[in-house]
Amino acid sequence: MKILTLALAAALLAGAAHAEPPTVSKVADLPSAFDDLGPAVQSLTTAEGRTVHFVDTGEAGFRPVLFIGGTGTSARAFGMTEFMKSMRQQLKLRFITVERNGFGDTPMTPGWGYGDYVAEVRAVLDHLGVERFAGVAISGGGPYMAQIAAAMPERLISVHMLAAATQRPAGDMLCKLGTEQLTGIMKSQVQNPRTWWGFGKESPTHQIPGFADRAYEEGARAFFVRGQMGDPAPEVAEILRYCGPVADISAVKAPAFIYQGTADPLVTMASAQYWRDHFSNLGEMRVYPGEGHDVQYRHWDQLLLDVAGHSALTAVCAGGRSRAVPKVQAERLLKAGATLGTCAWKAPASAR
Repeated sequence: MKILTLALAAALLAGAAHAEPPTVSKVADLPSAFDDLGPAVQSLTTAEGRTVHFVDTGEAGFRPVLFIGGTGTSARAFGMTEFMKSMRQQLKLRFITVERNGFGDTPMTPGWGYGDYVAEVRAVLDHLGVERFAGVAISGGGPYMAQIAAAMPERLISVHMLAAATQRPAGDMLCKLGTEQLTGIMKSQVQNPRTWWGFGKESPTHQIPGFADRAYEEGARAFFVRGQMGDPAPEVAEILRYCGPVADISAVKAPAFIYQGTADPLVTMASAQYWRDHFSNLGEMRVYPGEGHDVQYRHWDQLLLDVAGHSALTAVCAGGRSRAVPKVQAERLLKAGATLGTCAWKAPASAR
């Protein structure tokens, strides 16, 4: 019995030695301002009487960037890129996004089209006092960015297309379907944000803390926030909008940057080649072999460098250090074992 008691006491002491001690910190001056939960959705009534919803990160003196999210996204979709907020702010980039018809806080207006979106974006930019801006489009935001570029070429600093779709080609299967058939196809997807925003297990987005949950919340906002209960009508209208005429971007002289994964099953290399052939001033064509549709997040660090005017630099992780180095040096480091992007992409799961 004595031996058993001693053994039990030793086990308890060992457990106590490894237990996490309670933390009692010193009290200093308390904060006088709230911490940032992300920019709020604002509203603006246009001269035509439409209420437009938008987000503006709002930093005074930063370079304005118009962000257009993918198919079926709300004005807060930009927040899914803020896993690199500190880098964005270091590079002094201010992001603005204007919500599209029927998603998030914006009720659906029948007959709304690209021309309406151009007018709404113009109204928001003018309201904010933004004259010139860079343009960033993700996925299904590509056709909208082309329309903005065609309408305001003189206001563009640069344009960036990340896995960005084009207008659907003639004969596209979805364009041949009627509204009723498309509704049947899209209904189950828009009513389940986990399906809409699901990335495969191999996706690098799973390295970003909380990304999947933030994506699901975006889907819920886009399709449910007003009590629209997963109405597929805005999504169907958006798909049919992609079947319309292409924008003439021949007047765009600002440098264009294209980012594309060769293994993207949703937006293929053909779309990237289209943008390369139709923008007259190609800044960089960044092709990522073997990568999929999530290049828009995996290489957001490179996008930020490019938007800020540092396209001559490449983001790499070399020797455990995140660096932005000239292209020739980057190629040398990559051959020596460095990887593209910041070292956050290489952090072990325990550190995330």
